[in-house]
Amino acid sequence: MSAPAGTIHDLGYKRYAGTRRSSGTRWLVVMRNQVASSWKTWWRYKSALGLAVITTFLAGGMMFILSDKVVRDFAGAAATTMADAALPKSIQWYTRAAFLVSLTIGARVVAGDVQSGAFTFYFARSVRPRDYVIGKIAGMALLMTLINLAGPVVLALSRLGLSQSTDDLLATIHLVPKAIAVGLLGTLVFATVPVAFSALLSNGRYAMALWAAYYLVFGFMVSQIGRAANSWVGALDLATALDAIALNLFDLHLFTGRAGRLDPQIALASVCAHIVVAAVIVYVQVRRAHGSGVGGAS
Repeated sequence: MSAPAGTIHDLGYKRYAGTRRSSGTRWLVVMRNQVASSWKTWWRYKSALGLAVITTFLAGGMMFILSDKVVRDFAGAAATTMADAALPKSIQWYTRAAFLVSLTIGARVVAGDVQSGAFTFYFARSVRPRDYVIGKIAGMALLMTLINLAGPVVLALSRLGLSQSTDDLLATIHLVPKAIAVGLLGTLVFATVPVAFSALLSNGRYAMALWAAYYLVFGFMVSQIGRAANSWVGALDLATALDAIALNLFDLHLFTGRAGRLDPQIALASVCAHIVVAAVIVYVQVRRAHGSGVGGAS
């Protein structure tokens, strides 16, 4: 007797019996994907990482080879050795490397997912907006750690290696936590602020252009205004603010450029404000996109 029409045959479906992870770990999946996708091409991340490595070797080389060379200010009233000046003055180069990563990756994080349709994939998989935001920012922070944090810590440890005695070692051991502090600030800045610009625009190229304009053009303008008027406005330039914090942390006040004239407390307040506002913008924009149907899951 022939089987009636419309019979559903067993195609071998088997109930999932694998490991079931807590919903609180979903952001880890987003973070791993962010890091893996950023590592694929050399020009997006590896070139900037190479610049950070070169900076570390050059600063470390000057620290060892020219350790006794005296660096003076323009008036000749203040001086320090190259061993003490190499680390804080290298921060600006780590900042430049971090900006390259923020431009090629950070400014496209959210906008790129919107353009490629990845939002639909994420939220169709029951990824909550906060999972997405935490995962993306954590992924960016991990990438930035190798650029903003690893290099300064290596240089701080190298400076400890130049100690001639136990007393000298104890007198310079404070450089390590200071290097960690300034490195973490730079990491958080470039892991959040460019992502906020990415969340504001759905087009990746426009987001990159807007972030570049804010960081380079707006930053240069406000730093010049702050320097000419001796005003706090210069702290709105992230590069100058980070440099000012580094010079103050390492007691290197003999440099009187844009960063040397900026109040470090105002610079720190500006950096912290940028980080908080950027994180809020990312979360609000992602939640709004999720609620308006971009991603579709409820």
